[in-house]
Amino acid sequence: DYQQLLFTLNEGIHGNLGGMGKPALYSKAKLGTKNLITRYIDEICGALNDLNDVDDKIISLAEKQDFFQRASHCYGRSALMLSGGAVLGFFHAGVLKALFDRGLLPEIISGSSAGSILAATACTHADDELKERLDLDNLHHEVDEAEQIRPVLSLLGNGRPNMDADNLRDYLQHIVPDLTFQEAFERTGRKLNITVTGLSPRQAPRLLNAITAPNVLVRSAVMASCAIYGIYPPVTLMCRNAAGETTPYLPDEKWIDGSFADDLPAKRLARLYGVNHFISSMTNPAALAITPDPDKPSNPLRSLLNFQGRLLKLGTAETLRFSRQHVRIKSPMLSLVQHLTYGVLAQEYTADINIFLRNRWDHPLRLLAPPTREAMHRLIYEGERSTWDRIEMVRNCTAISRTLDSILHQRGWEV
Repeated sequence: DYQQLLFTLNEGIHGNLGGMGKPALYSKAKLGTKNLITRYIDEICGALNDLNDVDDKIISLAEKQDFFQRASHCYGRSALMLSGGAVLGFFHAGVLKALFDRGLLPEIISGSSAGSILAATACTHADDELKERLDLDNLHHEVDEAEQIRPVLSLLGNGRPNMDADNLRDYLQHIVPDLTFQEAFERTGRKLNITVTGLSPRQAPRLLNAITAPNVLVRSAVMASCAIYGIYPPVTLMCRNAAGETTPYLPDEKWIDGSFADDLPAKRLARLYGVNHFISSMTNPAALAITPDPDKPSNPLRSLLNFQGRLLKLGTAETLRFSRQHVRIKSPMLSLVQHLTYGVLAQEYTADINIFLRNRWDHPLRLLAPPTREAMHRLIYEGERSTWDRIEMVRNCTAISRTLDSILHQRGWEV
């Protein structure tokens, strides 16, 4: 009885029914023991496909469209967020590879700083190209081609040169096609999001994508998101105008590293795309230093240390917030450092599914140098291994939303 099935499904499809999306279910056995949950999800997905395939004389096309659009809007969807992390960002390549190989890569992907490079790679190459682009030999070859990317630290304006932006630009030309955000979406169907931070404390951070900045060039957005303050020079975003010419976008504004203010832009993704389930790949050394892995087994000592860490982070952030509001700092450089430090401490660095880099510490100077082939292989492999632990959880938590999105895409009903 398809009408009864439609009525039953209209009562609501719940992604966390009975707590079936809780990470604690996957803390012991990673897969193979959630049989009841798997059967429920398979039954829901099968029912959705049956409704889609049923003859239009039984359930009209208008009824189907209304149901699937409402169900998708109410159920929500997943997004993958790739953090900053300098050279540790190659960990993200392993995460992307593991999800892509299993058909679980979300259509909505965000990236900040180093994460923006891998996010742009994933969202500017079609499926038949992406597997090759994420291959170790290909990635390491591209680094070899841009071996001169070695920035110079210059926080105090002492006359020493910043990194030559041309080197980074040459590197990006090898791995990111010359596309705008809109062109990238039309080419792959994936929704790329890149965060950038305003150089001026008065300028709010922005999330660039095909909705908010369709004509902005992806490469320039990646360069801005990678512009670590004091190491890379600030960037003016570039766009392509109606005549196809490359021109400055907001020419009076300069932009720097997106991870300073919005490393994991969950709230903005929720507002723009209706995302309510987040997967994060975290390699940001600053974030890892102040954020305990929420999926690690708990014990009294670890809980106490985590509580003290959260208290210290909150106290420091509130102190900085108070000083920003009530203490006037005349030095523009110190004012910006205060603003950026507060931005780092005030953020939330966890998601519904967390894929954390296990090796949290590295030599600061090595973070900014091109990795050896062995180091890159280790990072990519660790990204894959860390994702394998979460594969069953990702599959169960995203199966229904992927089915709904597939039906809407097939029918051309996407809003």
